[in-house]
Amino acid sequence: YDFDKRGVGPAYSSYVEASMLGAEVIFPEDNVPMVKEPVLKEAKDVYKLKVLDPYKEGLMSRAIQTYRYMKKRVGDKLPVNLGGTEGPITTAVILRGQDFFIDLFLHPKEAHKLLALVTEVSLMLREVIEKVTGEPIRSTGICDDFSGLLSPEQYEEFAFPYQKQIYEAFGHEGRGMHSELLRREHLKFLPRLGVTSFDPGMDQYLTIEDIKTEIDIHFSWNLKTSDDILQGTPETIKAKYEQAVAEGAPEIVTELCRGVPRENVRAFIEVARRFE
Repeated sequence: YDFDKRGVGPAYSSYVEASMLGAEVIFPEDNVPMVKEPVLKEAKDVYKLKVLDPYKEGLMSRAIQTYRYMKKRVGDKLPVNLGGTEGPITTAVILRGQDFFIDLFLHPKEAHKLLALVTEVSLMLREVIEKVTGEPIRSTGICDDFSGLLSPEQYEEFAFPYQKQIYEAFGHEGRGMHSELLRREHLKFLPRLGVTSFDPGMDQYLTIEDIKTEIDIHFSWNLKTSDDILQGTPETIKAKYEQAVAEGAPEIVTELCRGVPRENVRAFIEVARRFE
């Protein structure tokens, strides 16, 4: 199909920041990576957290090793990227578990402490990426799915300030946001953050019309991996794609999983090329 060569890079899940604060990440034989258990048993445990050495410990050290291996093997054939950090709220939930949402009410001081520390690590990792790759980061993205579980009022207090801190440090030329749980009421924060590109992923709470009505920001629209691509047919995939175009989606993407029929992949590519 003569695809553009966008490059390759190491991907060590959504847990890189969390691993730098002591989370143990396991890689099952036949499943996705996962955190063995929350690091913080109580809200006050945040004061015990220590930041690990990204060059020697945690998943960042593995990502750096893999990046260097890829650079050596690929040479000049493809760009090799090093990135993939997670958003503040999501990393806080990974470290504390679902009790983090209770902490917002009962232990807001400790919740802010955790978010500040997570953001500090996120900024540090971007500095490490700059040093390892030798390239300055002028555009950056934030993936923060769990931020959509906050009320708009909580988002203002607990998500917005920390996301903004990351963008202002590394998003001078572009700011991407991926979040799959935002509601229409959250979209007002994106222009205030200076977001230039929004990916709602598989967000079940937003429609194309919601996004177009609330914000004037480029966004992508996803055909759902399981419902549309895995369980669909070439005919339904093409119909879903055409419907999204008719509703005004400026960009349409999808993610594949094991078991997707080849004819479904071909159907997605073929219908996409009709709208190039």
